Amino acid sequence: MNRTPVNLISGFLGVGKTTAMMKLLATKPQDEYWAVVVNEFGEVGIDGASLSVAADGLQVAEVPGGCICCTTSPMLRVTLTKLLKGKRPDRLLIEPSGLGHPAGIIDLLRDPFLAAALDVRAVLTLLDARHLQDSRYTSHETWRDQLQLADVIVLSKADLADVDQMAAAWKMAQAMFPPKLAIVEAVQGEFYPALLDLELHPERWPVASTPNTHSNNLRKRVKPVAAVEEEQVWPIKKSHSALGSHSCGWIFAPETLFFSAKLADLFDALSSPQSLGLAGLSRAKGVFHTERDWYRFDWVDGMLGATTTAYRRDSRFEVIVSGDTVPDWVAIEAAILAAMI
Repeated sequence: MNRTPVNLISGFLGVGKTTAMMKLLATKPQDEYWAVVVNEFGEVGIDGASLSVAADGLQVAEVPGGCICCTTSPMLRVTLTKLLKGKRPDRLLIEPSGLGHPAGIIDLLRDPFLAAALDVRAVLTLLDARHLQDSRYTSHETWRDQLQLADVIVLSKADLADVDQMAAAWKMAQAMFPPKLAIVEAVQGEFYPALLDLELHPERWPVASTPNTHSNNLRKRVKPVAAVEEEQVWPIKKSHSALGSHSCGWIFAPETLFFSAKLADLFDALSSPQSLGLAGLSRAKGVFHTERDWYRFDWVDGMLGATTTAYRRDSRFEVIVSGDTVPDWVAIEAAILAAMI
């Protein structure tokens, strides 16, 4: 049975999600049947009513009131189950409330029962560049979580922001770790639909984002998901040397679990990097799916930090060492593998 591709379209209140969804639905293939699950914080389903007339061959299911990411999450499971038991859609789009923490939705979609029927594709988060100057947004945990979770950041309302605001938005988005698959600008909610199907396999990440590139000009650079016959071999290991520094990183499947305590011990041990063959260690960082939650760990200048994260694409770990000699990565690789459950 072919699994249904599913995308999250997230973003804070007023960022233009419904406009973007209507533009997207208007360009869907005529021979495809799509379904949309929309959640509004209020009890009156205005967005759902608007989306329901956006295209033919479309089913819109509303979950009004609260947030499908938390308080009404059982309703999301029920809604998805009903959709999958009926006419199977060719694609499913989920639009959480602008006040919602969408990471919980990804966790639900990866539940074994739903994962058998749903193929989680790219998460798109809309960002209004003008909001970077407003602490009501930048200080809001949900606003930050939505950006952390995103595989693709869409800078919406690009025609309304000034040059400095757009430059600041690009700088912030390009500096995020882990890196985004793509960063694009959108005017009046329009972006290239192939962004929904950006290949999520890390060794094939195709897009090098460039400022001031309208989404319709991405046709030659955005590669949609193709059928992958071979099974992905995890973890993926990548190393690089330049300018007297050497890096090595490992990427693990999102379902791989790590012991949080062992990760904390590992990052603490980095204060004595010679024992791990990392003389000259300057930086270590990672995001991990643990038995407790998803966490980001950082080590810099002997200081260890850990915090929960909304990121869900995969688990990954990277170290950077300065020096003339490329380290033997065997010891640190063994240590990170030993932290796996």
